[in-house]
Formats: sequence, C-alpha cells, structure tokens
Amino acid sequence: MVSTTATPTAPLSPAAADALRSLELRVTALRYRDAAEHCQAASAASDFDGCLAAQDEMAMCRCQLEAAGRLDLIEVAS
Repeated sequence: MVSTTATPTAPLSPAAADALRSLELRVTALRYRDAAEHCQAASAASDFDGCLAAQDEMAMCRCQLEAAGRLDLIEVAS
C-alpha cells in the first residue's frame, strides 16, 4: 500500500523560484513554436482539425506569456 502522508518540504528560495518561473516561461515559448510548426505542416497537409488544435495551443501559450509580460520570448512586440 502506498502512503499518502504528505512530506513537509522547505519553500524555494527567491532565486530558485525566479529560475523555475523563467524555465516555465521558456518551455511555454518552446511549446508555442512547436505548435506553430505543427500548424504550418497541418495546413500544408489540409489537416484542418490539426491546424485548429495547434492554433488553440498557440493561443493558450501566447496568453500565458502575455500575462507574464514575456511576449518577447516568441518575438512578439508587446
């Protein structure tokens, strides 16, 4: 049987929290670029559902980056 007792952990230092947030935003930017490439390929293959799904992913990533003030990561002027 697996124990479900929570193990207490120390909070992250401010520097570690900043580094983690920066990494999260860079991964979001990578997901945006991957979705853009997928959308382009899906469009070329007339895969409209695939293109729409990729556009949804791009929109979600863009919203996250915009909220963080980091549209520069996907080369969009803010």
